[in-house]
Amino acid sequence: MGINLSLTVKLPKSWNELSEKQLGKIAVAIEHFRKFYELYPKESNTAINRLYSRICKILLSSNNFLIQFIALVQIPPEEYADHIAFINKENTRTVFPKAFRIRGKIHFPPANRIQNLSMEEFSFVDALFFNWRLKNDARYLDLICATLYRRAGSKNPDYDIRRPFNKVILEKSIKKWIKVAPEKKLAIAYTFEGCRNEMVKLYPNIFPKPPKETKKTKIQQNPQYTPFGQLLNFKINFDPSKLEQTERINMHKFLSTYENELINEKKTKKNAGTNPQNRR
Repeated sequence: MGINLSLTVKLPKSWNELSEKQLGKIAVAIEHFRKFYELYPKESNTAINRLYSRICKILLSSNNFLIQFIALVQIPPEEYADHIAFINKENTRTVFPKAFRIRGKIHFPPANRIQNLSMEEFSFVDALFFNWRLKNDARYLDLICATLYRRAGSKNPDYDIRRPFNKVILEKSIKKWIKVAPEKKLAIAYTFEGCRNEMVKLYPNIFPKPPKETKKTKIQQNPQYTPFGQLLNFKINFDPSKLEQTERINMHKFLSTYENELINEKKTKKNAGTNPQNRR
């Protein structure tokens, strides 16, 4: 049946079309479902139907009340999943929420698609994200936000307006994130996740493919995630004298170079395997 209205209905079709408020509310709804599923797995079918209904209402929230009401009346509950299909698939959000004030100070986001992160910052926030998903500890979520959103102070604001990344002073800045609304913090974490998912596609030889998921479990399972910090030490052969210089490299420059190395290495092995002389 679907929505059959003579009025125009605004309905996002992708993660990047979601407003910041919609992204935050959807993230909160999904996180609530994850916690519920862990506690009451046998009641997941009922809970997931409620989740789909909630997300559908959030997607319609950019319309006026009358259009929202009529649209929801016309959508059968069994069709909710069809209207939120892109949410139930991979997170592809790459547009960060805008800068906002915390205790009177403006905190700025990284570039969309995390284009301006150094390898040090990416490796650090990558590990935080992994531990947040693994342990479901709110402290890691606060650290993710404190890492990615910083006050102005860069010497090169055209590249990155944020003050330079320094994990030593994060303990001081984390305190002001504790009382920030969960919607804002989860929107930041979900955007980082979407950016990382894009990187998996950009650098497939670096990031291993996750196991296949069924359509039913996409939204129930935590995303497959591979910690990344160890790669730096591996690349420099565990030489501490090279670590600082490597950490300052732009992450995309580092990853694209490493991706090409892995591609060439695979080609070399393949050619060696098909060379008759190597079979003797």
